[in-house]
Amino acid sequence: MTSFLPLQEPRLPQQQPFFSGLLRNLKLRWDRRLYQYDYTHVSPLAVMKNVPILDEFGFEWLKVVGRRVLESLENRAELELEPHHASHHTDKHSLIRQLFEIGEGSILSIKHHISEALRFDGRTNAPAISAKSLEDYANLFRAFGLPPIAKDFMDDRAFARMRTSGPNPVMLKRLKALDERMPITNEMFRIASPLDSLEAALAEGRLYLADYAQLDGAELGNFPNGQKYLYAPLALFVISGPKKELLPVAIQCQQKPAPDNPIMTPDDGYNWQIAKTIVDTADSNVHEASTHLGRTHLAMEAFVVSSYRQLAKNHPLARLLWPHFEGTLAINKAAWQHLIAEKGAVDKLMGGSIKTSRQVAVQGVQSIRVMRDLLPLTFEQRGVDDREAFPNYPYRDDALLYWDAIHEWVNAYLRLYYPNDTEIQRDTELQAWSRELASDNGGRIKGLPNDGAIQRIEELIDVTTFVIYTCSVQHAAVNFPQYDCMSYAPNMPCAGYRPAPTSKTGATEADFVAMLPTLDMAELQMELGYMLGTVHYTELGQYGTHHFHDQRVSAPLQQFQKRLAEIGQKIGERNQTRRAYDTLAPSGIPQSINI
Repeated sequence: MTSFLPLQEPRLPQQQPFFSGLLRNLKLRWDRRLYQYDYTHVSPLAVMKNVPILDEFGFEWLKVVGRRVLESLENRAELELEPHHASHHTDKHSLIRQLFEIGEGSILSIKHHISEALRFDGRTNAPAISAKSLEDYANLFRAFGLPPIAKDFMDDRAFARMRTSGPNPVMLKRLKALDERMPITNEMFRIASPLDSLEAALAEGRLYLADYAQLDGAELGNFPNGQKYLYAPLALFVISGPKKELLPVAIQCQQKPAPDNPIMTPDDGYNWQIAKTIVDTADSNVHEASTHLGRTHLAMEAFVVSSYRQLAKNHPLARLLWPHFEGTLAINKAAWQHLIAEKGAVDKLMGGSIKTSRQVAVQGVQSIRVMRDLLPLTFEQRGVDDREAFPNYPYRDDALLYWDAIHEWVNAYLRLYYPNDTEIQRDTELQAWSRELASDNGGRIKGLPNDGAIQRIEELIDVTTFVIYTCSVQHAAVNFPQYDCMSYAPNMPCAGYRPAPTSKTGATEADFVAMLPTLDMAELQMELGYMLGTVHYTELGQYGTHHFHDQRVSAPLQQFQKRLAEIGQKIGERNQTRRAYDTLAPSGIPQSINI
């Protein structure tokens, strides 16, 4: 397996408050020339110019991904109607299996085939036609299991759960006043919650809005099968009843109220289902470009590059962060080279043009303010932190367990080397690292303490917790539901194929199906969701027996691992009394962003 770490490094004196700069500089540096920023690949974000060979995918990772590639080929073969087309996939399946049986001696050929699969070009003979019914989408799943969401995705409660445990569980904000863009009346409100009132729900802080204004005016896509649509809806929810359940109340499909932009409510038949699907389409575009690609993959790349450029290999912070960076440069290169390239998979799938998708990704990164975006603060800022008022929010509840555990681990680890703030300020490598992260000529990361001049141990603990949490738990939270929630296209389409409705009546089931992706795009969405949502490589907290040479690290690391086990038990207990949310089970959280 490719490793960032040399096989042997000297054990450093444990009595020093932090490692001697002289010792760190003694043949223990990465070659800074190999790690250069580029601001054109995903302009103007800071990503790697070229990925060194040691940072490319290793054999063990290739084996994990290879299993999914083989399953995709099996699924493709079963979908083919012509025997000679099916045999093409079967032959490729056999070849890849043979290469893996040979082992690392065939790694170059294996890399070629895996890299080809990660382009997500789609099946050449997939039919570019509209579905006749929802059954056509279910029939795409042959070697893949059909996700359970396919059974109840049209239910209003399932739609609401997507906001709290779906791929993009970060959109809800509590309303302190009614939004003038959405002139809802009490009569409309009571359709969803008959025993309640709009005034009471607002006064009691039970109204929540999912707002997709960032997509307003987006340039629409038309590749590869003609005109696609992307929407900028407003979706209103209420916490209702004795169980304090989240329910959808109303949806406006575009931002500005108008006679041809009516507010849809649950009594509007298939227009209501179309409106919910419009929200899910907007959600998928924000999720893939901003929440997932931008705010995990691309944002963390700057931390990877700056760490390799400014921290010696045996610097205590570098030693802690290495495992959380494994594979990130390689998978990000695959993303900007292929996924978000012109005529790549994102261009094919998403409702906006590739220009739109890239802009949303850039805005996602540029909106980050590190010290403001510490996880507990994000829930407070959105008004969803009160567990008594909003009790059923699985992502929030499980993610906070990890945040606290990671913060405790980072605190214990870093205080071994920085007993006071003076040592933080004296560490020239640490200061160079944080300055480069914030610099316009470096990582271009906003919101670091003191514009990149970390002065206190608490600041370093918070920043490091933010990085490790984002590389592990947050990426898991937004990546792995891509199979459960997104691979079945009707639940969360990546594009609309009809304009938003202009009236509250008249829509039929056929109108709803007609707005969903063509079957070739649904198949591509299925393959991408399955591949990205099922590849688990490494596990949070498992650093390896000899990773930390300093014996003092053993006790806090064991405590961290104990906390992770307790979190797993706690999540298991929670799933006995809630709709199961397994996304953040410890065994499913990798150390790093590697898929």
